[in-house]
Amino acid sequence: MLNTGEEATKIIFPQVNEETLKVNLERYKQKAIEFGASQAEIIPAHWAEVDERVRLKCMVPPCPNYGRCGYCPPNTPQPEFMRKALSRFNWAVLFKSDVPVADFADITRYYPHGQNQQRKAGDIATKVESLAFADGYQLAVGFGAGGCRDTLCGGGLCQVLDSGRCLHILRARPSMEGVGIDVCDLVTKVNWNIYPISRSIDPTLVPCAISVGITFIY
Repeated sequence: MLNTGEEATKIIFPQVNEETLKVNLERYKQKAIEFGASQAEIIPAHWAEVDERVRLKCMVPPCPNYGRCGYCPPNTPQPEFMRKALSRFNWAVLFKSDVPVADFADITRYYPHGQNQQRKAGDIATKVESLAFADGYQLAVGFGAGGCRDTLCGGGLCQVLDSGRCLHILRARPSMEGVGIDVCDLVTKVNWNIYPISRSIDPTLVPCAISVGITFIY
């Protein structure tokens, strides 16, 4: 977990007071913005749907990180496991960062600009997770954007697969897509705009680009 600058910790209770939970969720939402998100929302956890087709898109056509990153498919938890795990959560904080379209559409800008945008999503998710953990939500877990082989290791050899030792053990984690979450569907539920971006588009014709992350709290 990342150092958030708030070191105080609280006792873990088996049940959480609803008013306390409401206050904490609002705090995490505001913290996500302080950490760099342009917008954040508190959402019911069940809005995040796991779909096998999302992982299929990692495979066909194959993402450069497919099978080459310890935290990307096929090395991530299977969809059925993720459905069961996420069904145990009630609330999550969803956030987005606005990204210059060219950072994603232009391959010459993706390295390093697009990478930096996706790294930020992972770091925000981790920081919010750390805050929640310190508040007694010990099962809080966050997911960012992009494969951590790209965002943290510059596209190099994944040490998890090579030696079993991750160089960024407290920051590395799967992306939302990597665990099968349908990000596009989820984003539309909070009325954020999202557009498909490919290398063939004219960036000037796309209204916006976003990088999305989520932290499941309780």
